[in-house]
Amino acid sequence: MHCRRLLLFLILAWAFPVHASEPRLVVGERASVVSVVDGDTVVLSDPVKVATQIRLVGLQAPKLPLGRRGFKAWPLGEESKIALERLVLGKAITLKYGGRRSDRHGRILAHLFLDDGVWVQGEMLRHGMARVYSFPDNRADVAKMLAWNGLPAQRSRAFGAIRFMLSARSKISIHTSARFR
Repeated sequence: MHCRRLLLFLILAWAFPVHASEPRLVVGERASVVSVVDGDTVVLSDPVKVATQIRLVGLQAPKLPLGRRGFKAWPLGEESKIALERLVLGKAITLKYGGRRSDRHGRILAHLFLDDGVWVQGEMLRHGMARVYSFPDNRADVAKMLAWNGLPAQRSRAFGAIRFMLSARSKISIHTSARFR
């Protein structure tokens, strides 16, 4: 167990060196969530910078078909969507940015915070409804997300044994050997 923690620390230290220029979250707009697309995308009542869809940056939730022919829902896909609905649907949120602000689909990339200060990404990770998934151009608070990702409730809920993999494109992805429950 101690060796695994040491290995995790070394991987994280290598993947996320601390620099004075490490991105910090910048407070953005306030908005209201009117629907949830899946476990990592919400729709706002009014556009923010011409987009109404917000992609929760830094994480990936289990996928749903969303009209794609032949695409099978990932385990916990619907549960992840329901968890995000319970967190944000009908509520006011504050968007915070830590890097690139939009993706190739035109969605806004942001961290979401509720009025009481609850960090939505952290809650999704803590409850095992998402995994850390980051790109070099948007890594603000990824170290914090990785810490939330390792909480006991999250491990026992969905992911079981966690293996970290750094891909050739330098994104962090967490793969599991346990089946989703």
